[in-house]
Amino acid sequence: MRPRLLMILTGVLAFWVGLLYWLYRETADTNTTRATAPKVAVAPASASDSAVANQPNRTSDDLKTVLLNALDLPPGPARLKVVLAAFNAWCKSYPNEAMLWGESNLAGNERLAAMKSGIGIWVAQDPASAATWVDGMAGDASKGDTVVALLSAWGAKNGSDAAQWLMTVTNPVFRAQGLQALADSWSKTNPSDATQWAMQYYTTTQDGHAFQTAIGNWVKTDAQAAAQYVVNLPQGDGQNIALNNLALTWAAVDPDAASKWASTLNDPRQREEAYVNIVDSWSQWEPDKAAQAIDGFTDPDTQVAAAAALMNRWVDSDAVAASTWLDAQSPSPARDSAISAFSNGLFYIDPTTSLNWSMAIQDPELRDSQLVVLGSEWMNYDPETAQAWVDSTNLPADIKAQILGEDTTDTSEAPATTDSTPTDGNFTWSTPDPNTPVNVTFSNGQKIPDPSTTDTAPNAADQNSNDYAPAPSDNTAPVDNGAPDNSQQ
Repeated sequence: MRPRLLMILTGVLAFWVGLLYWLYRETADTNTTRATAPKVAVAPASASDSAVANQPNRTSDDLKTVLLNALDLPPGPARLKVVLAAFNAWCKSYPNEAMLWGESNLAGNERLAAMKSGIGIWVAQDPASAATWVDGMAGDASKGDTVVALLSAWGAKNGSDAAQWLMTVTNPVFRAQGLQALADSWSKTNPSDATQWAMQYYTTTQDGHAFQTAIGNWVKTDAQAAAQYVVNLPQGDGQNIALNNLALTWAAVDPDAASKWASTLNDPRQREEAYVNIVDSWSQWEPDKAAQAIDGFTDPDTQVAAAAALMNRWVDSDAVAASTWLDAQSPSPARDSAISAFSNGLFYIDPTTSLNWSMAIQDPELRDSQLVVLGSEWMNYDPETAQAWVDSTNLPADIKAQILGEDTTDTSEAPATTDSTPTDGNFTWSTPDPNTPVNVTFSNGQKIPDPSTTDTAPNAADQNSNDYAPAPSDNTAPVDNGAPDNSQQ
């Protein structure tokens, strides 16, 4: 039964294919001008193409017939595959004819795919004619896609000629899209020339995207040569941009080698920026190893900047691991910088833990600024919860007032300096013990170290050594002995 059914279906299919072909032969116009009014006049690539365009050609007609038959298939990936196979074969022999027909007769994704595929085939034969044809396309998004395909193929074949044509593209969107495509394909076949051209383009336009792409591809094939080129550039903004891009892209490929290279830079500012960019790139893949690298930096400013770069990435990928690392660090400007970046990144996910971490910053100016900025933002979108958190803390009155948006003008005399103990209701900044983390529930159910409680076993004389905890209920005035009490430090 099944073989007989298969024979019947095969016969029906053969009948319809034959009928469609006969109808096409009877009615098809073999002239290759656009079915609708042409958008612009596009001359044939050569006299031979003109003859083909105006005279029936068996091979061309057969390929066109396959396309017409394919359009009767149900739309989808299978039909697209057939369309492209026939279209590409047509373009290899008659690119101008095929592109004209495809532009006017195909639609949707099939049209876009055919234009991009066909122009790539045409470029391999005659890039100048292909570029002329693209110039004649209507200025819609499909032209932008075709420009990208043109320059991708042309850049691999002859990047300098492709770059000259790119400069004639007046549409800024099409030029930007084509620029990236050219830089990518050119630098994969000739990274040195492509990178030098991209640097010249940056110098002229201040657009460094092409250079970033080109230097990235060069690093993948010969990082040392790329580094030598960048180091030999004239000093200035151009070289600084090049160094930063080199560090970023090299660290994504081989962070250890990139770090060794950065250590050889003589200019302290360039060396610092290279290290920071290396950490920034490295922390996207191996944040724990990037954190270890920071410990090896000898310059304090570099450690501060690198710690912030590390935490900006790490808090997004694994806030629990990031906070665990933070909790293990000794107090330092680098730790303060990392905490600031961590609390910023965590704020909109878990503002309570974010603000508690902000309170662990040791630098008074940075700490107060962080608390006021984040606390004020919290008041803007969740005032009730923010108010409750502020009331639960022992923050100084002026910091509370700034967070709550209250008038902080003080018309009275400044109060005498007093000593605060953890049980007297006043506030004293103390250093959280980084080696005794206390976990609180994170928003996703995990545990994240929170410095808001640091003494897990207070003694009898110190019933609550956590200066960041909610204010105690008693309002007993402190005894002012004129000397600071360091027992809680």
